[in-house]
Amino acid sequence: MDQMEVHNNNQKLADMAKILKAISNYNRLQIVQILLTEGEMTVNEICSRIETCEQSLISHHLAALKQAEILISRRSGRKIYYSSAKDELHKLLNCIENCCN
Repeated sequence: MDQMEVHNNNQKLADMAKILKAISNYNRLQIVQILLTEGEMTVNEICSRIETCEQSLISHHLAALKQAEILISRRSGRKIYYSSAKDELHKLLNCIENCCN
């Protein structure tokens, strides 16, 4: 989809806004970076990588990221594993990082 098609497609703009809104939170962005770098993880594993971690808060952020279709989950026994739903997130985060330089 070229640049002009994106501007003329309201649904595409809404989808883009949903993703950007979901990762605009520092903790959510940190979670996404951890999962992109380290792969599939449980809530407890994610918490072990974050300095000030409250499991209930991380679970809330994971739910928001899942609702925005940024993450997917799978259940194995009593554990739920989370991972990135979109490989292109690496490119998006790199682009944002370049904009901050």
